[in-house]
Parts: sequence; structure tokens; C-alpha cells
Amino acid sequence: MKAAEWIDSPAPGLRLPDFQGRTALVTGSSLGIGKATAQLLLENGARVFGLSLEAGNWTHPALTSLACDLSDAAALVAAFEKISARTPHLDYVVNVAGKDPKYSLDEVTVEQWDGLLDLNLRAYYFVIKLALPLLRRGEGRSIVNVSSINYRLGLPGRAAYSASKAGILGLTTGLSRELGREHIRVNTITPGWIFTERQVEEYFAGPEAEKHLAFLARQQSVQLQITSADIANHILFYLSNVSRASTGHNCVVDGGWLLE
Repeated sequence: MKAAEWIDSPAPGLRLPDFQGRTALVTGSSLGIGKATAQLLLENGARVFGLSLEAGNWTHPALTSLACDLSDAAALVAAFEKISARTPHLDYVVNVAGKDPKYSLDEVTVEQWDGLLDLNLRAYYFVIKLALPLLRRGEGRSIVNVSSINYRLGLPGRAAYSASKAGILGLTTGLSRELGREHIRVNTITPGWIFTERQVEEYFAGPEAEKHLAFLARQQSVQLQITSADIANHILFYLSNVSRASTGHNCVVDGGWLLE
């Protein structure tokens, strides 16, 4: 499959009226899916609090960027103290931040395991826990967690990462039942291989780019170079009241890789 045969046009930005004047929290907002989601929320008239290690690398009048090591429980508490001082409520929470290292079973250390799960799973749970008092005072009352199809692929060296991403699905279904009576919805977006800045740099811009594109062409049903903006569109759909009947749902966005 030649690169020229791929659909690589920009994703059209979703526009929905209920974000106007609302307030959202987005983790991992400095780049990739998190940044695209924060930008789309801002374009729809929302105010955004962004949590990331590299806070401040982009600006917007309605964006408040806070530096936070999300794997550090104490840092999370401190970040929410700052957020609570700046807003009386939150309408939306989007958990995006994560990392995807390769750890073989023979070589992985307890510290590496703990560091990965602390960021990729524990942080999701405690971001929601700490945001809950603010969400209860909000109107949107919607949470979206971002997982990955890696938990279904069985890739060598990705077992720890896949476990963290599979855990997000359990977190979503459990909390959707627990919080549903308060009209707080929780859904998961599960992307395939996304053309984020880092993925393009590592896999699709070097000498092996054609090999990786050919592999992806064999997996996806649709020859679309899925971008962070595509994922942001799905995230905003599940945040919005237009998806009010959906909670506990896992929305796979992978160009027809898994076909589910």
C-alpha cells in the first residue's frame, strides 16, 4: 500500500452547542489526543483546565494549564486544590495522559510496573475521585477515559501496558454504574494506531515508514490516517448531551482494525 493511497486529509472539527460556557478538565493536554481534545473544546466555547507534565507549551485565553505529575498522588491533590480555587464546578473530565513503554516479562522491574500503572490507570481513578465534588455541581456531568486496542492485540513487550489499558475498561463500567444514579456518565474511547506527533516521528517519518504503513493497511478496513483530531471528535460526542443515552460504553476508533 503506497502512502499516496491513504486518506490523510484533516478531520473536520465537531461542533455542538452544549459546550458553550461549560468547564472541562483534560489530562495530557500538552500534546497528541489530549491537546486536540482541549483545542476542540475551546473551539466549541468551553473553558479548559489542562493537566500535563509540560504545561504551558501552548496557550489560549480560556485555557488554564497546570503542571502535574499525574503518577504522583500528592501532586494530583495539589493540582485539584488549584482547580477548586479557580472554578466552582466542572462539567466534563477527560482522562488521556499515559505512556506506552515496552517491558519484557524477563526484564521488567517492580518500579517500572508501578510507574506505568500509576500513570495509566491509578491516575484515571483518582482524577475522577478528586473531580467528583466539582462534577456534582456541574451540568454536563460526563467523563471520557481513553484506552487503546493494544489490550486486544497480544503484542510482545506490551503486556504491562495492555493490562493498564484493559483496566480502564473495568474502571469505566464500574463507575458508570456507581455514578449513573447521579446522572454522571462514564464512557471509554479506544483508539487504534493514531498519527500523533510522537507516533509520526517514531514510526511514520523515518526509513521504515513504508513498512509501518503497509502493516497498518493490512489491519485497518478503512485506509485513513487517523489523527488526534479524529479521536477528539469522538471524545466530544461522548461528552455532549447528544450521547445522553450512552454510559459504560467502549467506543473503538481504529479504522476497522478490530471490527467491533
